[in-house]
Amino acid sequence: MYSPHMLADYVQQLCDTFRDAICVTDREGVVVLVNGRHAELTGIPRETILGKRAQDMVQSGVFDVVLNPRVVETGEKVSSVQNLFNGRILLLDGNPIKDASGRVAYVVTVLRDVTVLTELREEAGAQKELLETFQALSHEGVTSSQYPRVVQSKAMQRLYAEAAAIAETDATVLLLGETGVGKDVVARHIHRKSHRAEAPFIKVDCGSIPENLIETELFGYVPGSFSGASKNGKAGLVEAASSGTLFLDEIGELPMTMQSRLLRVLQDWEVLRVGATTPKKVDVRVVAATNKELEREVAKGTFRSDLYYRLKVAVLTIPPLRARKADILPLAQGFLAYYNRKYRKKARFSEEAERVLRGHFWPGNVRELENLVQGLVVTSKQGSIEAQDLAGIRPCPQADGGDADYALPCVEGRSLKSIMKEVEAALIRKGLKKYGSISELSRHFQMDRSTIFRKVKELESSKRG
Repeated sequence: MYSPHMLADYVQQLCDTFRDAICVTDREGVVVLVNGRHAELTGIPRETILGKRAQDMVQSGVFDVVLNPRVVETGEKVSSVQNLFNGRILLLDGNPIKDASGRVAYVVTVLRDVTVLTELREEAGAQKELLETFQALSHEGVTSSQYPRVVQSKAMQRLYAEAAAIAETDATVLLLGETGVGKDVVARHIHRKSHRAEAPFIKVDCGSIPENLIETELFGYVPGSFSGASKNGKAGLVEAASSGTLFLDEIGELPMTMQSRLLRVLQDWEVLRVGATTPKKVDVRVVAATNKELEREVAKGTFRSDLYYRLKVAVLTIPPLRARKADILPLAQGFLAYYNRKYRKKARFSEEAERVLRGHFWPGNVRELENLVQGLVVTSKQGSIEAQDLAGIRPCPQADGGDADYALPCVEGRSLKSIMKEVEAALIRKGLKKYGSISELSRHFQMDRSTIFRKVKELESSKRG
């Protein structure tokens, strides 16, 4: 059966469970109880302080403040700061315990280490900075993606099998491929399949952040580090990705000075904020992506060789869309479903439109396909998207069943320059016939309009001559 006297047997053990130090004195200031934390903070063994008057401890230089007399005199809570002989600074809260007549019988003093409070405050500040960074990322929509993941082709099946195996490790990943092939989608897949799946996935577009801002965006800054800086400082994107995945898209565009800073992260897993003197440890998995040939950039001196070899641990090359034709229609249908929901439409592809989509060369890869489908859904007035709605989209030459205009010219006794000029002329004539205008031709040939215009004029002049 429960008895209040039973609890008294466990008072010492109960007090020892508290995180703060506790000292209980009687009305005369004699110490009657201290917990284990008190000995840790003050450095005074429990046996030494029990039975001693707190006022005597002041006289001997152990303490410089005693709250007991003021608490007994006023009957109210009293707070103060205690400087110990060992250099520690403690925050004291003296609380009165009164008897039935209202007199103070005991004083319970709670002692907190100011150093611990400072650390907690700094930790709270860091959490606030990270929260602000996540809110900004969420507001900018950096982490959103509507790309359907399609693995119909054997090439993509092999790629995703490799990605799944790599995801189980913490190895740095380098994704290679043309612009628009879906490197972002593969990076997110690696994150989702890793043990970091519940942690943040932070995408950084190295090519879109202005050079004068990229250092503070990536690595953050401390308060007062430059004019206009937040008074609280700011966590960088590398810190924001800690415990998760940092996706560095278009890393080939990263300035040389930032390449050095990033190399330190990959070598030591430390981040040094702008204006800081002490680095912070980070636990982050790095996935980088580029459409550049980094070996060529290293040879040109625009990319650090040591950074390149740090990134070149697990390398995945994503094939262009033209090399995985089995994925074209499933991707198109995925985008169609997404934009139908978004714009509340019910568009669908006709068989002829699907044939045209399958036959197109897709120089802009998956991104070109997505933009095309979005435009078709927005402008569609009827339910069916027909071949004539695909302005400028035609089957690539291989799908035409052969064409005399693409036959090689006679090469005997001729220079390569003259042969290439004849081939170029044939292609331009064919292109003008197919696409109808210089502007459309320049878009499909991915050349400047003025260059195409000059070449067409040269052809017209030679024909008149």
